[in-house]
Amino acid sequence: MAKHELNFAEFLSSFRRGELLHQGDQRLTELMEAIRDTGGNGSLTLKLAFKTNKAGQIEITPDMTIKKPARALGTGIYFATEDGRLTRRDPNQMDIEDEIERRRTLDA
Repeated sequence: MAKHELNFAEFLSSFRRGELLHQGDQRLTELMEAIRDTGGNGSLTLKLAFKTNKAGQIEITPDMTIKKPARALGTGIYFATEDGRLTRRDPNQMDIEDEIERRRTLDA
């Protein structure tokens, strides 16, 4: 007589003919790549919702999510102009090109 009961590992591997395991493998790879690229932390969550239908069967709906670490963009340094705009140039500091031009006019 064939055994028909499934343990947890057998259930996961048989769900939708292996599609759950395939999707889990893809998500795990995606997560590991993000962790490798950023050095951050992440998680993979598998939630299994169980519901008894009108025929007395158990319907199982998986929900697999990953939380990938994001690469930090870092800080940008800007200055505010008098009219409320942003600039990379410090308005209180002379540019090197301006200083070169000033010295040329003094030498002439």
